[in-house]
Amino acid sequence: MYILKKIIALVVMVGVLVPVAAFAQSVPPANFGQLVKTLRQGTRGDDVSVVQALLAADPTVYPEAVISGYFGPLTAAAVRRFQQKHGFEQVGQVGPKTLKKLQEMLADNPIAFEASVATGTTTGSATTTPPLPSPTNQPPQNPGIGQGVGQAKRPCAIVPPGHLIAPGWLKKNNGVQPVVPPCQTLPPGIEKKLNLPPTPTTTPTTTPPVTDTTAPTISAISVASLASTSATVAWTTNENATGKVYFSTVLFTDLNTASSVGTTTLSMTHSLGLSGLLASTTYYYVLESKDTANNTATSTTQTLVTLQ
Repeated sequence: MYILKKIIALVVMVGVLVPVAAFAQSVPPANFGQLVKTLRQGTRGDDVSVVQALLAADPTVYPEAVISGYFGPLTAAAVRRFQQKHGFEQVGQVGPKTLKKLQEMLADNPIAFEASVATGTTTGSATTTPPLPSPTNQPPQNPGIGQGVGQAKRPCAIVPPGHLIAPGWLKKNNGVQPVVPPCQTLPPGIEKKLNLPPTPTTTPTTTPPVTDTTAPTISAISVASLASTSATVAWTTNENATGKVYFSTVLFTDLNTASSVGTTTLSMTHSLGLSGLLASTTYYYVLESKDTANNTATSTTQTLVTLQ
């Protein structure tokens, strides 16, 4: 019984220490707990990365969501939008009032830094993907902030159980990785060292392909190059589709009873010539377009009158 109690106590200690160990390896810089520095264009550092991450939590404030550690024009514009949203003077730099508001956000959405080599392999507590390149109007940050050789640091969200990550952080850069990913809570290989069962992995779900059931929309119907024995009919569709014109000197409801001319070339702009027409004659015509899913659209009956 005594041994069993010891085992239970050890399990409890492991349950407490493992998350602590995971977080300890991703501890931010010493000045990270408090945002105290005034930041303006040209400033570099982890403070800038944290501010950029907090701004990116709201896509309406910082839609570009570039976390580079460099305070450039994109960051300044985002700061102005943040200041406007909270009723501050829109100066584009982070001063006392803005710092205080950002610090409140940081308390609700804590951030740490995960360390990884620039190639995306694992070191220490986390596995991260290679950092994204900075846009042309924001110079690359110094090595150690997000790019460069050796180790690189990338902000990650500390998400306690039962809490939700900020919506803006789930947005993916280039469709590859979240702007601010959740921190890894259990370092790779720790299960084996502590003789714990491996962390279960989830099989990614695949979204079934969307079936296109919507026919193209025909618009901008016009007649050009009208002559006594010929005419050109033009129209547009809202997606790539084929084009065909059914025409006759009598009003028809069955397309198979009319003459036709068409093309299987997919395009959004269509122009087909009608030839061998009778002079001074009214022709009825109907347009048809099919998209790649074979959804078919037909126009209402149109008319044209050839010249003498």
